[in-house]
Amino acid sequence: MALSQQFYINNRKKLGELLENNSLTIVFSGREIQMTEDANYPFFGNNNFYYLTGIREPELVLLMIKNEKGEVIQSLFTEEADPLKEKWVGKKISKDQAAAISGLETVYYRKDLPKEVGRLATVKTLYFDFKTPKHQSFKTEDTDFKNIIKQAELKDLHPVMAGMRLIKTAEEISAITKANHVTKAGIAEIKKIMKPEIYEYELAAFFEYFVKKAGTEGLAFETIVASGKNATVLHYVSNRCPLKSGDLVLFDLGARVDGYCGDLSRTLAVNGEMTKQQEVLYEIVDAVQKEMFKAYKPGAVMKDLQNLTQELFLEKCCSAGFVPANNDITEFYYHGIGHPLGLDTHDLRPAGDLILAPGMVMTVEPGLYLEKLGIGIRIEDDVVITDSGCTVL
Repeated sequence: MALSQQFYINNRKKLGELLENNSLTIVFSGREIQMTEDANYPFFGNNNFYYLTGIREPELVLLMIKNEKGEVIQSLFTEEADPLKEKWVGKKISKDQAAAISGLETVYYRKDLPKEVGRLATVKTLYFDFKTPKHQSFKTEDTDFKNIIKQAELKDLHPVMAGMRLIKTAEEISAITKANHVTKAGIAEIKKIMKPEIYEYELAAFFEYFVKKAGTEGLAFETIVASGKNATVLHYVSNRCPLKSGDLVLFDLGARVDGYCGDLSRTLAVNGEMTKQQEVLYEIVDAVQKEMFKAYKPGAVMKDLQNLTQELFLEKCCSAGFVPANNDITEFYYHGIGHPLGLDTHDLRPAGDLILAPGMVMTVEPGLYLEKLGIGIRIEDDVVITDSGCTVL
């Protein structure tokens, strides 16, 4: 699934405006990774490539050349059809299909890539994303390709893409909202089957089934179902324990729609009712989240929001009799209050202090983790920054 063709055309136009004259930009879609003798891992492509083309298939390359006059020439390279291979794994995307999705008028076969780059070998600057994972980057057989452009000055494309992807369009926000609606509906269904002695992995599997049945692309990330003390481990994903009566269970989960992630956390009582101690701690987390909703607004600096979250937690925990060692709240709260959300669950962000601006989609996820009590509580929602504050998605 993809967004509108115009969305990808606009993204390339914006990128073109940010590039230097006499430059070449190369973005790879990625390649499949072998898992066993006769199977590959599920393919997940370069999100920057998807953001610029709308295509999620391996072995494609996007070239953008900005000449000395400031004109941007764009071309896409796809694999040539292999009739024998297609009998086993299906058809590759055709030139016409690639053009229809991306809006790119010039589509070549991948075999023509070295020749096309060689024709442009006099470029002064090469933009390439240095943070791209290896399987989404140059292949070893691209040595000739690298030699052709080795005389160019290398510039990192990552901060350019991070700045672009940070501000979401209405179309992107709609996709994230849909992902969250499916995620929220999945949580409601989990509540109906959750009971003592059911295993964490059963609930994780049920959620994956639910979101795929809803027509989404599946999971935004590996589902966390952490009961009891497991919830004090932030990225607990083994999901192997049975739920016990009297415990809380922390869910961190999300669906993916049109490439975009939902990301919600909820903490529920296994048998439907919290103890007084659990309820007090839950109400603290809930109250802090409500305060942070007010603080998320244009001009707010994420570093300051983190400090505010810590101050609120320390004050409320001490008032309720939960005093951390040396009054250091990081004993109970040891992660950030939020992060950008988009094509990645932890979406790209420029270096330095992040200052909130309209159009950013951020998580708001306060949590308390008291290992000695076997209690972990997190409440996470996603918000879009507006001109005057934020709206919960």
